[in-house]
Amino acid sequence: MINTSVISNSEIKIHPSCMIKEVIEILKPENKKIIVDATFGTGGHSIHILKKTKGKLFAFEKDPFLYEKGKKTFENFKNFKIFNNSFTEIPEVLGKEGINKIDGIIFDFGLSFYHISSSNRGFTFKRKEILDMRYNPYENEELYKKLKKLTLKEIEFILKEYGELKNYKKTSLNIYKGIKEKEIKYTDEFNEIILKNIKYNKEKILQKVYQAFRIWINKEIENIKKTLSFLPQIMESGGIAVFLTYHSLEDRIIKNFLKTNSFKVITKKPITPSEKEIKEKPNCNSCKLRAGERI
Repeated sequence: MINTSVISNSEIKIHPSCMIKEVIEILKPENKKIIVDATFGTGGHSIHILKKTKGKLFAFEKDPFLYEKGKKTFENFKNFKIFNNSFTEIPEVLGKEGINKIDGIIFDFGLSFYHISSSNRGFTFKRKEILDMRYNPYENEELYKKLKKLTLKEIEFILKEYGELKNYKKTSLNIYKGIKEKEIKYTDEFNEIILKNIKYNKEKILQKVYQAFRIWINKEIENIKKTLSFLPQIMESGGIAVFLTYHSLEDRIIKNFLKTNSFKVITKKPITPSEKEIKEKPNCNSCKLRAGERI
């Protein structure tokens, strides 16, 4: 059992949120009564929304460590409340607050800097850590336990679909053979079986494999689709939804969603960060912003 009380603010570094200026300009929090930050993280967008709005801001954060930090850091904002829930639970959670409709929402699907830098849950291939990768370590099983149960076909699907890896069959076979030979519990062991007999583009392959398994174990794509299925029903007419995506699969889902009859597209083409922002915040390099207005 992980004790969230032992974590201190100094252990969680602030995530450099992307395109804050553009998000605020499109969301227009100064005109909104009820806004949701669906992916709170370390509150990089929330703090700028609170500077503009006199309405209420409700934040959702699945990671219990980030939730505890957010609750403490933002405790002086009377118009702010944070929940340790997934954004898939927004209707149920806000329903208990007596709220059925919102007029603004921001989704930032990027991986938090905290998870890579100091969570010690195997989100990075660059350090030896336990191979976990869950945003909420109280839910489900660690990745290393689930790996042992996967078939070759299932690994191929994960790498092809979520990692968009060109040579996914060779890498999948490496992983499958590796997990059958011995238990793979740590990232360095995982790296070794992934890269067996691979001579080129090693770092790129590791990035894509880690991305694929992170998306898979946290059901990121399933959760986005589930949330989009109810989003039109909880938004007021004229309400604004802003999405920040970081890979092509996410972006395609959001692009197609905004083409439905429920939203008027605000961003005909995705907005991308300036060269200056990418230089200052390299994590924003692949970020795309799309937004729509509820009809």
